Amino acid sequence: MKSFFQRNLKSLYGVLAILFGLVALLFPGITLVALGVYFAITILAGGTMQIVSSFKAKGRNPHWYLLLVEGLLGILIAIIILSRPELVATVFITIIGLWALFLGLVFLYTYFKRQLPTFSNSFLLIISILSLIMGLIIIVNPFESTRVITVMIGIYAVIYGIFSLMNSSRNYV
Repeated sequence: MKSFFQRNLKSLYGVLAILFGLVALLFPGITLVALGVYFAITILAGGTMQIVSSFKAKGRNPHWYLLLVEGLLGILIAIIILSRPELVATVFITIIGLWALFLGLVFLYTYFKRQLPTFSNSFLLIISILSLIMGLIIIVNPFESTRVITVMIGIYAVIYGIFSLMNSSRNYV
């Protein structure tokens, strides 16, 4: 049985995916460079919080130094991204394509291996096919049109967010 925290965390992921998707759909002029900078700022904030947490856990947790290393690596990655955001945008879009392919395969596997309610099963098949198509298009030609790719990412994120919200209290995927 899932805990309250796990259900709400999955719901939070769904809401964040929908918000990300809506921003990408409503403002496709925002380039991937801007998304890379946003990503770097998020990593920078997370790394800073990890460092603070590591020092707070120093007396209670014998592995506090792992939090410190994780925080320092996060800050280092954020600095690299902020110093070369155009390069990171290229890598970022390729990672999104690979991620979409991987999720599409996972969803397709789940579709064939699990007996879900009819609506969820149909939705799972649709999202797996869309994910595979989007991943292939991005990987084959990631530089052709960042605006189109941004809109595709937005649509995918909204669909994924809705699916996550629908299944946040279930143990399907």
